[in-house]
Amino acid sequence: MAPTRLGLCATAALSLAALGERPAKCQEIAGDADHKDIIVTAQRRPELSHNVPISLTAKSGDDLERMQATDTAALGKIAPSLTMTRTGPFTQPYLRGVGKRSTLGVENAVATYVDGVYMASSIGALLDLRGIERVEVLNGPQGTLFGRNSTGGVIQVITRDPSPEASGEAELQAGSYEYGRGDLYLTGGTDALAGNLAMSLSHNGGYGTNLFSGSKDQGEVNHSLVGRSKWVWRLAPTLKVTLAGDYQDVDQDFSNRPVAEFEPIGHPRVHGFWNGDQDASNRFRFRYGGASIKAEASVAGLELMSLSALRRVHARYSFDLDLGPLPLLSGVPKAEQDQFSQELQFQSNASSRVKWLAGIYYLHIQEQYDPTTFAYGGSYSALLGGRVSQTLFSSGTASAYAAYGQATLPVAEKTRLTLGLRYTIERRSIEAYGERRFNVAPFVRNIPGLPLPGETPFRDVETFREPMWRASLDRDLSDQVIGYVSASRGFQSGGWNLQTPQNPAFDPETLDDFEAGLKYADRSGRLTADANVFYYDYSDIQVSIGTPLGSATSNATSAGVYGFEIQLEARPDDSTDLSFGAQLLRARFREFPNATCTDFTAGAPIPYAPISCDVTGNDLPFAPDFKFNAEASRRLTLGRFGSLSLSGNVAYNSGYFSEPDNVVRQKPYATADIFAEWHPARKGPTIRLWVRNLTNARYYNNLVTFPTAGVLQSPAAPRRFGASIAQSF
Repeated sequence: MAPTRLGLCATAALSLAALGERPAKCQEIAGDADHKDIIVTAQRRPELSHNVPISLTAKSGDDLERMQATDTAALGKIAPSLTMTRTGPFTQPYLRGVGKRSTLGVENAVATYVDGVYMASSIGALLDLRGIERVEVLNGPQGTLFGRNSTGGVIQVITRDPSPEASGEAELQAGSYEYGRGDLYLTGGTDALAGNLAMSLSHNGGYGTNLFSGSKDQGEVNHSLVGRSKWVWRLAPTLKVTLAGDYQDVDQDFSNRPVAEFEPIGHPRVHGFWNGDQDASNRFRFRYGGASIKAEASVAGLELMSLSALRRVHARYSFDLDLGPLPLLSGVPKAEQDQFSQELQFQSNASSRVKWLAGIYYLHIQEQYDPTTFAYGGSYSALLGGRVSQTLFSSGTASAYAAYGQATLPVAEKTRLTLGLRYTIERRSIEAYGERRFNVAPFVRNIPGLPLPGETPFRDVETFREPMWRASLDRDLSDQVIGYVSASRGFQSGGWNLQTPQNPAFDPETLDDFEAGLKYADRSGRLTADANVFYYDYSDIQVSIGTPLGSATSNATSAGVYGFEIQLEARPDDSTDLSFGAQLLRARFREFPNATCTDFTAGAPIPYAPISCDVTGNDLPFAPDFKFNAEASRRLTLGRFGSLSLSGNVAYNSGYFSEPDNVVRQKPYATADIFAEWHPARKGPTIRLWVRNLTNARYYNNLVTFPTAGVLQSPAAPRRFGASIAQSF
């Protein structure tokens, strides 16, 4: 059914376009040749970033390469407002302290888009970013134009468009810890039809040794295969069709390690940051990808767009949750998700005095754990009354419908008013059943709140309705400075966490954002600056925490979040680029009297047992008080020996708590990366040298308290170095 709908939507767009008179093409924005500012689509139309009255960070693909931010998990070191973390396979961004531990049934509060397509799965949000066009990080609620689940903001990934001229690039890399990678990019065609193909294959050895097996596999990536292709077809002067597809296959180890202050129930024989002592597997295998078709046309002075997309995720991953050499507690979830989305959009043309757009949007998600299995043994099984296994089958659907519009109109010679509104209806459903097996009678029992396999499954349905809005006023204070004030609302619907489907549905959350900012760009294009202050009124916050049954989601009453951000970019001369970004943040629960916390009492009968507590006044999880990043690059001319580019960047994070009870904490850390690239004077290969995490900083990719088991952390990679050779043709 979904492929049929996709084809019908595209056909409808093509039929409309055939009536048009003007060619549909990307608007070009004139600018100084030395201007480093990036064209962004934060308001769903191309604009110079310093002209957009929204707090954002935009980096080109070349910037990301220099700064060693080669996947979405690394974006936290280039955007001062962004903290990236993972819980197992789920990639979880936090913008200005707003985010959540996502799982099936609980989507991220920071939405990820690739070429305009929403990525519902946080597993599929772990994206390889090499060879892309740019990344945009939009701070604050973006619900009017980007819809559901953009409460905290949006991460936009824009891939490269094909060129009609035949060309290509190839690169081979090698580095420490058995790192190897090959990349290939090809493009070509005609003015009517052009396509590209980007492929990469990489491998990385482990960083730490498992004492139990003797294998050095902690953090190992057995393989990561990435493929992307885009085809642009100009069927007529009035019509452009873009076909895009992507696929990623990852096989990696994601072993957890204990946090030094918290002894896990498995009592490992080593307590190293990277080294471990585990009997069970910690392998993750992901396969995800999708396809989209986008039709754009100019008809009677309007710009029309239809975007249809299909995406699919398959993941199977294993955890050793006791962190020790005995078979006490392990889990093996198998997750699947399919999504279909359709958007139709109408927009004013570039010459219109009033810039407006309107559209409708549909999204359908089908997801399931098929199944999630836990195995228990030894003393831990005895503690649970002889339980030896638990098997949960759970599935859910979400269907969302939305209509939206936004208009920017001049209200004075240098002042513009923007008003936007979106109304969303979302229907969610749940179905689940499962069993527990024991070594004492009765040997088969149901999971509390759920029927056994073969019985009528537990089912429930909820529908959520909510408007989202945005209002902003911006003014040209001079020909170099704009100022703006804005207010907006973000919304995320309620639903069920598929790891604990027997729990009552959690409620929707809303966030009201109030901001004021200034943006400066000097006439020469050599200096840009962006500063803003913001305040969030955050209500019914969805908080996900670990329980003995799995992840569970409930609602905190309210929180207050406020802060200050500044970003600077400078080009002192034609060979030097400098950038700096910083954020000061205060994010606290105003009221959360019934939070789930952990009993860390030494010698407790049940270790790390969940308890109820009042965390009013505590920090929100993953909300550092202070972050900054800085980068410098310099290009040196070597005459007939070519040229040399040198760059380095530093990122600092003041640390954060991982749970609402504010006990387990990531300590402050700083990372540094350096990059050197030599270009020959004539055609020939380019040589690159790089070092990542020069400071060998110890920080966590994942930090979570698992009740009755311990505190689990997955360490970030240590210092690494490598080299590559690249050839363009």
